[in-house]
Formats: sequence, C-alpha cells, structure tokens
Amino acid sequence: MKLAVVENEEKERERMKEYIFRYAEESGAFCQVDLYANGVDFLTDGKGYDAVFLDIQMPLMDGMETAERLRKTDEEVQIVFVTNMAQYAIDGYKVSALDFLVKPVGYVDILLEMKKIAKMRRGDDDFLYISGAAFFRKVPYADIRYIEVFRHEVTVHTKTEQLSFRGTLKEIEAKLDKKQFSRPDNCYIVNLRYVKEVDGEDLFLDDGQVLHISRSRKKSFFTELSLYINKSGK
Repeated sequence: MKLAVVENEEKERERMKEYIFRYAEESGAFCQVDLYANGVDFLTDGKGYDAVFLDIQMPLMDGMETAERLRKTDEEVQIVFVTNMAQYAIDGYKVSALDFLVKPVGYVDILLEMKKIAKMRRGDDDFLYISGAAFFRKVPYADIRYIEVFRHEVTVHTKTEQLSFRGTLKEIEAKLDKKQFSRPDNCYIVNLRYVKEVDGEDLFLDDGQVLHISRSRKKSFFTELSLYINKSGK
C-alpha cells in the first residue's frame, strides 16, 4: 500500500509513520509511507496513494481544503482525517472521508484504520508484492505461472523473469487468490490458468513446464482445478 501522512508537526508525522510500519511488520504487508508537512506540498508532489492521513489544522492550506482539491483528481484514495477538533467530522462527508481520528493518535487507532484501508484498497488484490535483497516487484497475478521453493528460497516464475528471495510458500500462499492458485505439491504453487494437462502425477503447463502432484494434495488440487474451470468456462 502506498500511504501519505500530511501533518505539520514533525513528531506526529514520525509517530504515525512508526505505527504504520509496525502494522506492516505485524501483518506481513508492504507499505510505502511518504511524509508531508503541509497540504500544498502534498498536492504538488503526491500522487497515486491508496490512503492519506490528513491533519486538518495546518498552515498554508488546511486539511479540509486539501481534501476537497484532492477529490477533484482522485475519487478513490481513502482519506483519514486527524484532528484535535471532532466537530469537523460532519464536513468530512463532503469529501467521502473514510474516518476521523482525534489526537492523540495511538497505535490501536492506526491499526484499525490500516485494516479498513487494506480491505478497500484499489484493485491490489490482483497483484502480488514481493521483495528481495535488491529488488521490489508488484507482479500481476496474470503474469505468474508458478512459484516454487527450494532450501528456503522461493522463486516466482513469471512470463518474463524469475524472482528469487528468502521465504516460505506458506507466506506467499496466504497472499494469493485461492480461487486462482493451487498447491499441487509441498514445493509448488501453480496458477490454474496455465494448466494445460494432467497425466497421473504430472502437471503440464502451457509452456511445457512439468510440475509434480503429490498424492496427499491430489484430491484437493483436482477439486480446486474443477472449480476454476467451471468458473472460468474453460
């Protein structure tokens, strides 16, 4: 998730950033957080955010005006106002604010908001975010053919590249759409759209790659494959 914190007090900005990163660490999510000291800088430089934590009382341009201008160019970004004055809540309906947080903001407040934002973020359920020692990728589900693990190294095989990093298939599996991906073996997760043929314990992808189907997972794999075929009409 790409997030912005717009707050004129530096300590408050850093505290909220710390809380967001704490949520990310605990939930396994990937969060990019940009900090702005006022609404003018945010509107000038900030684009493409999933959500913005927006202070109302700021110099140069208050949070409500910032939100109104933001809405003219972005109807989908989630706006969470942060304020000392709860009476501004009514005005928040004009800009379709997700919520209001009253200072002082604690970690539990941020945690609850981040969970809401995660459920409502824009189309990101069709992507897998992965990162290694020297890379970060937002990979569309449609580009992933299969994923494998070998000696604690996970490799995501896409249409154009192979991305390897330390991890487990269990962690990756939890991030994927279970209606589109299946795990035919302890070592593999496969994108069902690329399954061409199954012969015994061999699973053939449309590019000729052959994967193994374990006996313990064979029944569940065929069930998931059948559901996918029936849904997609293939």
